[in-house]
Amino acid sequence: MSSNLNTVARANLRASKGKYILTGLGIAISSFFIAAVIVLISSLQGTVSASIGDVLTKADNIVISAGANDQSNNSANIYLDEETIKKIQEDPSVASAWIDYQGSGKFGADKTTAYYNQAPTSTDAFPFSIDGKLPANDSEIMLSKIFAQKHNLKTGDKVTSQDIVASASDPSTTDTKEYTVSGLFDGGFSGASSNDAVFIGGTTYGEAATKALKNRPAGAPEYVYPGATIAFVKFKGDDQAAARTELQNKLNTGDKNTEPKVTTGKEYLKKIQDQISAGFALIGTILGAFAALALLVSSFVISNTFAVLIGQRVRELALLRTLGARGSSLVLMLIVEALVVGIVFSAIGALAVYAVAGLLSLLFNNILITYDPMAFVAGVALCTIVTVLASLAPARTALRISPISAMGETTAQAVKKPSIIGMIAGVLVGIGGAVLVSIAIGMTNDKKDSEQAVLLVMLAALLLGVAIFLLTPWILLPLVRGLGTMFRTQTGKLAVANALRSPKRTVSTGRAVLVGALVVATVLTGYSVMNASLAKAMDKTFPISAMAVYGDGSSAGAKGVEKARSVADKARGLKNVEAATVASAAGAVEYTIPVKDTDKSVDHASNLVALSQDELGKVIPGEASQQLADNTVLVPTKIYEASSYNDSTRLKATGPRGTVELKPIKSQTQQTLFIVNTATGAKLQDASDPKPIAVANAPEQQGAQGQPAQGSEHQAPADGAQGAPTAGAEGDASPGATGAGSEGASAPAGGGAQGSAAGASAGSAQQPGQDGAGQQELGTVARGNQTMVLVRAASPLSSSDNAALQDELTKANDGVDFVGGLQSRKQIDQILTILLGCTLALLALAIVIAVIGVANTMTLSVNERRRENAMLRSLGLSRKQLRRMISAEAILITLGAVLLGILGGIGIGLLAAKVIFTASNSSAEIVVELPFLGLAFVVLVGLLSALVASALPAIRSARMSPVEGMRS
Repeated sequence: MSSNLNTVARANLRASKGKYILTGLGIAISSFFIAAVIVLISSLQGTVSASIGDVLTKADNIVISAGANDQSNNSANIYLDEETIKKIQEDPSVASAWIDYQGSGKFGADKTTAYYNQAPTSTDAFPFSIDGKLPANDSEIMLSKIFAQKHNLKTGDKVTSQDIVASASDPSTTDTKEYTVSGLFDGGFSGASSNDAVFIGGTTYGEAATKALKNRPAGAPEYVYPGATIAFVKFKGDDQAAARTELQNKLNTGDKNTEPKVTTGKEYLKKIQDQISAGFALIGTILGAFAALALLVSSFVISNTFAVLIGQRVRELALLRTLGARGSSLVLMLIVEALVVGIVFSAIGALAVYAVAGLLSLLFNNILITYDPMAFVAGVALCTIVTVLASLAPARTALRISPISAMGETTAQAVKKPSIIGMIAGVLVGIGGAVLVSIAIGMTNDKKDSEQAVLLVMLAALLLGVAIFLLTPWILLPLVRGLGTMFRTQTGKLAVANALRSPKRTVSTGRAVLVGALVVATVLTGYSVMNASLAKAMDKTFPISAMAVYGDGSSAGAKGVEKARSVADKARGLKNVEAATVASAAGAVEYTIPVKDTDKSVDHASNLVALSQDELGKVIPGEASQQLADNTVLVPTKIYEASSYNDSTRLKATGPRGTVELKPIKSQTQQTLFIVNTATGAKLQDASDPKPIAVANAPEQQGAQGQPAQGSEHQAPADGAQGAPTAGAEGDASPGATGAGSEGASAPAGGGAQGSAAGASAGSAQQPGQDGAGQQELGTVARGNQTMVLVRAASPLSSSDNAALQDELTKANDGVDFVGGLQSRKQIDQILTILLGCTLALLALAIVIAVIGVANTMTLSVNERRRENAMLRSLGLSRKQLRRMISAEAILITLGAVLLGILGGIGIGLLAAKVIFTASNSSAEIVVELPFLGLAFVVLVGLLSALVASALPAIRSARMSPVEGMRS
């Protein structure tokens, strides 16, 4: 009997193949996504490994910095220090050492981004084959063959480019120099980072990098400047392992923040690959969650398809039962059908990934595509399992029908009410989610474990989503009935009756749409609330919206003041600028801050700026009530509190014109500047032509103050993002962090991964020269000649207005970014926007499958109701009315599910955003701003999807003549 049933199964597959196409398309899309995730992660890992592997696999022995060795240690030195480099070079066991100083800049007339490296002095240390010779001095460079081809260069050619040595202290220097291309090297894989490297001869680049690091502004991060994270070493003798151990012992410091690591290139590569794998595993988990969502939606489509098809075959199944087939045999027959459908369509989807991957490898040769066979296996296996599982419930439902009753004229299945068990489970799960939300909110209010609070609210969001899913039958059907009251025509009433006629099918179709709408609404709401809350928090954290600093290099003295006044005039005319003023240089102030949890204190100095009472009120409205009397200074709140200042405290201020004792006044906002009035400033500094203060025993400075010259893309005010960052204030920017060279975290090419290894942790590293208060050490850079342009922007600003204003200010400042709240928010907005875009793009997959599900359900339903529709036609229903009826039914189900998803998504999004945002800053205020435009777009997409999904079945049904329909 089983062989006969298999024959029946094959016959049914052939007869119903057209009915499986839409379902199969959903299965294929899910399989494609699963396989694509695996191929993507595998290719990214392979590409990154290949881009760094050529360098490190050929390196017998290396010495890496503490930061490169332990990226989890944010306080570790990113670069090898001078003492370590000297020990390596002078060690008697070392035959040769290549200290790979790495930086970045702009190459050639087209200013292509390039990674500068100091070339080795011997080819023995260089891992690539060379055509020509190594550069011998700082007028010669060596390029990769790929890089040279891009710039139409060959060995012996001369090229004028940015002065590489000068770029060590000023990354955006406009100074140029003529270089001779001494040789070309083969960097191997075209996507390798070494192919963008420019190697300069001599030792001047390394010397300039060392000097720039030594003289950098207090608080400026190391990664802004060039440095050496790695040294390639050749040992004398044959026992390399013993030589590494001996050198390690000599370099040990006992301090994990400074102690370098002596190892082999292969061991370090393995460590980096493990770290990369961990990062990509997280990405894979996130993408896997979206794949699971696609599979969930597909399961509804599959279940609906088999429910309808099995319902149409009830008489056939009953006949087989009367002929001796057992129930289990019929279930097995249906499973075979589902198995074949799952295998065929999932295989098509998985194979399509390799075709797309092959096309991408032809278009992009800098990506190493890996054709992982596990992608095919996983895609086919998972989708086939889901297909089989989704078909089980419909099969069991059909087999419960009595064979005798099924042999009658009607095969309509009984309409069942929603299960009360599902409702109880939904309520209980919802209560559980609400309890977790309450706990998470309580933890953020009490400033307890914020990470745990975020995890709890994520779990709560999942439980609340499941609760809505379980309660869908009890909510969606009444919602569809209520929406149906809008349709007052007879056609509309028929559509409502058809939608409610099979509650199980309506709920299953609605759930496919609901999942997509719920997640999209949650994401949009969470993004909108967090963005609005962020804007308000940034306004509080940065009372001064933007600032630019003048006083170094070409902008020193009177020229800087003139430039500042010109920029301020331009800024005042910009849209959304409420105030812009010039804060004059006014010397420097000295003060002492106690070190937390110790009896020690540290001397500091910060630049003073002078503002009139009117200017202060306009640019920092929160300080308008402050009375800046003569010989007083407005001090950042955290500094004032950390130092326990009072009315009897006096701070020493110094300038070229003399010394003044100042009474500190506590700021009423989180502003971070030391501000005096113009009369006090005039006692210390000439505001129209400020001169630097001579500081005894200060290190040699770059320009006037030892910070990047005005015009540097890495420029930050010497006192931090807004002058002097407050002592541990939540949300305050650390010195130099704002605008301090996003390129710093990029991997310098010549050293490959070693650059990225250090750079990866650099962004979050503790800034040098900081203590608990985050201020400058006395005599480092506070030269008292900084003139600033301070800007107050309108509030609140939308993301687009914020970005537009920051761009306009940059143009007004000759291409140099203003730093402060506008810039920080723009950077965060860009990240949030990218995350939102990627999330919605991935969610689009589930939405497409949901649309396919609606189309599939409508097609099968119309096919099932042929005789009924033919009867309506014979009673006078026109083709147009029939099409409208079918479309109205699809719209009712889709619109009900979308509205339910939006309502649930708004609630979940609000709760999640509150916990996530307050977890990062418990004092932050949540701004409830719903994305009405985005939610309206979701509704519009839902309606259009319903129309598109119902178009084909409606047209096909309308074309069928009543006579043909009555015969079916």
